[in-house]
Amino acid sequence: MSVLFVDPVGGIAGDMMVAALLDLGADIERIRQALDSLPVEGISVKVEPCQRGPFAAQYFSVRCTAESPSHRHWAELRTMLQSADFPPGVTRRALAVFGRLAESEAAVHGTPVDAVHFHEVGAWDSIADIVGVAVALEQLGVSRIVAAPPPLSSGTITTAHGQMPLPAPATLALLTGWPVRSGPDGRECTTPTGAAILAALAEPGPMPAMRIIGTGVGAGTRDPADHPNILRAVLGEALAEESDDATPTTVHILKAQMDDMSGEHLPPLINALLAAGALDAYASPVLMKKGRSGLLVTAICAPDESQAVAIAMLRHGTTFGVRVTRAERTILDRWFETVTTPWGAVQIKVGAMNGEVLQAAPEYEDIQRLAAKAGQATLTVHAAAMTAWHNQQDST
Repeated sequence: MSVLFVDPVGGIAGDMMVAALLDLGADIERIRQALDSLPVEGISVKVEPCQRGPFAAQYFSVRCTAESPSHRHWAELRTMLQSADFPPGVTRRALAVFGRLAESEAAVHGTPVDAVHFHEVGAWDSIADIVGVAVALEQLGVSRIVAAPPPLSSGTITTAHGQMPLPAPATLALLTGWPVRSGPDGRECTTPTGAAILAALAEPGPMPAMRIIGTGVGAGTRDPADHPNILRAVLGEALAEESDDATPTTVHILKAQMDDMSGEHLPPLINALLAAGALDAYASPVLMKKGRSGLLVTAICAPDESQAVAIAMLRHGTTFGVRVTRAERTILDRWFETVTTPWGAVQIKVGAMNGEVLQAAPEYEDIQRLAAKAGQATLTVHAAAMTAWHNQQDST
């Protein structure tokens, strides 16, 4: 499985990400072919070597001779992407990035998601950037993306909305929950498009354990004297105990029987196990020695988390010992897709094997949040999310 580590040294924008992936070996002709299937004439892209500070890098640029509308709705963009002649994986990733952009713009401006007007991100260069990223990731066989904290600047910038503070409101909305670092004043290091790529396709974290295949360096437009305006993308092969979505194929299974713990203490124990690093934790009723009824508490975790999970089981349970076994498991490749329901956006976790989608399930937290806000039953929102996802698959 190929893993990509994104290091936004000078920031992250769509063109920087495409350039880094091209530097890693993605073929620009594949990107051109994908863009040719979009309903527009005169769009062209090129990549050329450049220098940013002490670093040799690649610079990706887009040119369109056709007139581009100043505004587009998300619904219009979605239809355009779904009708294009893209591989399914490219369509999924492009829709996921634009979907997160639409959600952030809707939250910032207080408008329905489908009615969101795209300005800069609706221009052909940004569409080409997002499609280019999706095509390049597909070509390189990337299954998992991990990113270091991106820089967020202060000050103001002029946009289609007028003078806007930095970081842009959409960027802040997209990176909610992400670790970030400070950037230079008055320069937009992380654009909304770059933030949407991270939010939709990546997870925050340090460089994962992997066997490095190569490094690509993408350049931003500016060449400031105080720091190199580059993005590094490191491609590698996951090691044996690394897998997609940070879920290892080798796990430890921890078990302990407890016959003297009342039911009200079980939820805190399960929560403590999950907080300590367990991938899953549950309890089953068992009949113990001397005919006593009890609970068999089980936790599954990565080998590196085994000690912490065992301590949590001993500290929060009533057992005097924990049994640990090593096991191998077969897991599906997985990713998240965004669908729109009448009550808002829902993340769908998709699982596949050898390219065949076998499972899809809405994130329960999204379902619960939308149902509570709209006064709907969770079953109703769940059904709407799955219907939207199936319709999205049929259209691609």
